[in-house]
Amino acid sequence: MHRFGRRQFIATALTSAVVASCARQNQSKSDTPPSTPANRIVALEWVYVEDLLALGIQPAGVADIRGYKTFVDVEPRLAETVVEVGTRQEPSLEAIAQLQPDLIIGTQLRHEAIYDSLSAIAPTLLFNPYPDSNALSQFDEMQQTFRAIAERVDRRDVGEAVLRQMQDTFKAASDRLKSKNQKNNSFILGQFNEATPQIRLFTDDAMAVQILNQIGLENTWKGQIDQFGFNTVGIEAFPKLEQANFLYIAAENNTHLRQLQNNPVWKGLQFVQEKRLYSIGAETWVFGGPKSAQVLVEKVTTALTGK
Repeated sequence: MHRFGRRQFIATALTSAVVASCARQNQSKSDTPPSTPANRIVALEWVYVEDLLALGIQPAGVADIRGYKTFVDVEPRLAETVVEVGTRQEPSLEAIAQLQPDLIIGTQLRHEAIYDSLSAIAPTLLFNPYPDSNALSQFDEMQQTFRAIAERVDRRDVGEAVLRQMQDTFKAASDRLKSKNQKNNSFILGQFNEATPQIRLFTDDAMAVQILNQIGLENTWKGQIDQFGFNTVGIEAFPKLEQANFLYIAAENNTHLRQLQNNPVWKGLQFVQEKRLYSIGAETWVFGGPKSAQVLVEKVTTALTGK
C-alpha cells in the first residue's frame, strides 16, 4: 500500500483544500455523489459504520474501533482487518490519508471544522443525526441518511431490503405486544453510566423513543426538548413517573444502579415494587441505524412479554 509521508500529506492537503473550499460553495454536506460508487470508505461515526456493514460493506477505516465493538452489538460484525483512524472527536488525518479512501463519512457536529481537510483527502459526506425536531425527526433522518449512503455505494436495493426488514421487525413486535393484551403501554427509557449518579431519560424527540412509538409504546417522560434527545435527571424525577414501565440501559454491576437499590425513595416507587423494571442490556445502542433499531425493539419486546 502506498503511504504518505508527513510532508507529502501536508502539502497535498494544503493544495487540495483550496479546491475543496471552492467546491463547497455549491454543495451541501451530503453532496450529490459522483457516478463511480465508493468502495474504500472511512467512517468517523459509529452509526455510519453500522450502515455500511448493513449494506454489506466493510469500511477501510473506522474511528474508535474498540468503542464500536463495545457499544454497538449488532450483526454483521466489523472485520479485524479494518484500520483504526483515531477517535470520533479527533480523527487522524494522516491515518485516513494513508488508507487512500474514495469516500469519508462523518457528522456535522464533530467534523465540520475539519471538512476542508477531509475533503482534501477524499470526497466527504457530513450528516446531522440530530436535526431540528420541527424539520425532521431523528428516526426519519436515520432512514434518510441510510438511503443516501446506500445510493452513494450503489446498493439501493440492499438498503431498501434492510429498511423493509426493520419495518417487519416493528410489525412483529407490535403483534407480540398486542397478543399479550398488555394494558400498560407507557414507558420511560433510562440510561445509566459509571461516571455520574444521574440518569439519562430519553425525550419524545429521541430516535429510540420514536422507534418504540412504532410498536405502540408511549413515552411518559415529557422533559425539555434536547438536541440529543435526553435529559439528565436525579431520583427526584421518578415519583411522577412510577406508573410507567421503566426500561433501562446499564450493566448489572453498574455502581449507581446498585446504590439506588438501597435508596428508600427508589424502593418505594411503584415500578420497583411491581417489578416493572426491565433491563435491555448495557450494549443496547440507541444512536444507530436500522440494525440497532431492530435490536432495540427485539430486546424491549422480549423484556415486556417475557419471551
